[in-house]
Amino acid sequence: MRLSHTIILLLVIGLFWSIDSLANPITQEQFLKQLKDSHPLFEKEKLTPQIENAERNSLQGDQDWRVRSSMFFSHEEPAIAISGPEKSDALVFFGGVERRFWSTGGSLSASFTSTYASLEAEPFLGLPESYFQNGFTVTYTHPLLRNNKGKLDRLAYELKQFDIDISEIIALENEEQFLARAASRFLDWVLLTAQHEIITERLRLSEEELSRAREKREANLIDEVDVIRAEDAVRVARQNLLLVESQWNAVQSELAVLLQDTSLHHAAPVYDLYKTEGPFQLNQALSQLNSESRLLQTLSVRIDQLKKIRSGFREQGKADLSLVGQVGLKNAEIAFGNSLTMDKPDARIGLQLSFPVGKRTAKGKVAQTDLQIMQVEKQLDELSLELSSAVANVLTQASELESVLKLNQEQIESARRKTQEELKLYDRGRGELTFVIQSRDSEQTAKLTYALNALTYQKLLLEYRALMDQLHR
Repeated sequence: MRLSHTIILLLVIGLFWSIDSLANPITQEQFLKQLKDSHPLFEKEKLTPQIENAERNSLQGDQDWRVRSSMFFSHEEPAIAISGPEKSDALVFFGGVERRFWSTGGSLSASFTSTYASLEAEPFLGLPESYFQNGFTVTYTHPLLRNNKGKLDRLAYELKQFDIDISEIIALENEEQFLARAASRFLDWVLLTAQHEIITERLRLSEEELSRAREKREANLIDEVDVIRAEDAVRVARQNLLLVESQWNAVQSELAVLLQDTSLHHAAPVYDLYKTEGPFQLNQALSQLNSESRLLQTLSVRIDQLKKIRSGFREQGKADLSLVGQVGLKNAEIAFGNSLTMDKPDARIGLQLSFPVGKRTAKGKVAQTDLQIMQVEKQLDELSLELSSAVANVLTQASELESVLKLNQEQIESARRKTQEELKLYDRGRGELTFVIQSRDSEQTAKLTYALNALTYQKLLLEYRALMDQLHR
């Protein structure tokens, strides 16, 4: 029975270490890089700015040439025909193009009109029975006050650029948060690897202690109870080892699915769990945070967008004064061919003016936007304080934890020396196996505590890098 226990134990240890020895090492940097290349979240986040950009490009259609055409028939019988026809029928065709110019704010239109008219009139009036009339007209309108240089025409297009900038920042932030969660799980995998090493070593020592206890029992140097105690210590170590192995495999499987890479089932994490990076410069970190934080940049872009909207409302409050110029050629003849010789010019130029009395709508919108700007500025200050306090909290915890980690190292060394002394006493017959087992357990507990505190420290550093936007650029 004892032999079968030993064989099972060796198989358990040998199986893990054979897998571990053949495993491909993977660092956290390699893991995150592969995650960026394979996970659909990153492609999804890239699409949001592209969607916004496509919508922005669609707004340029306001500058496209527009073609207009119409055809209609009219019949007219005046109530009193004094100097005109008693009855007239007309067939009119109209066609034209027009376009707005964002660079100037002006609009250009050109049109062609062709008319065929049939008249009934008294002979003494000298009116023809029918005639053809053709005309070509070009009109240009140029704003002098409101929308000068196309400020209002381009406003929606220019505002959309702010939405694109914000969506790009938010996409990067979403990716960063996703990487932070994945990196945290990778650190859990690293911790389980460290715990496995600690418990495996504890199991090896327990098995050695059990072997010595059996030899001493056969020589009648100890009581049977010491053998039982040694066997219990082995069983506890085996249970702990199997539990950690199941957790290790579970996290490995989780990360393999996340990466969509089955080769991760044959990999093991490589990471220095116990490295430290202090001392930390809090003032430098806070200065960098306020100048580079994506979340703060989002609100800054929003403020710039509101200022642009405000300028648009102010522009709308201006009077609409426009210079209008029009030139044309026309001709009317009995024969259609002759009417195409459009040699009768006309031209006009003038000003047109319209404005709202009181400008209450524009003034109200400007005042509303000013309040919105103030609100976002306060939100920016609030977020800056929140992020700064979070960074201060994380760095303070990390600094204090470095001291704890040093104490953990001292505790491990103390537990190791105590174990050595308990072994000496037990080997000399002056101590009990219970104290040896307890001392070894204390040494293992100190190592596991050290690993857990080291994990907490590494996750604090990870949280700090996420706050500082250092995980993903």
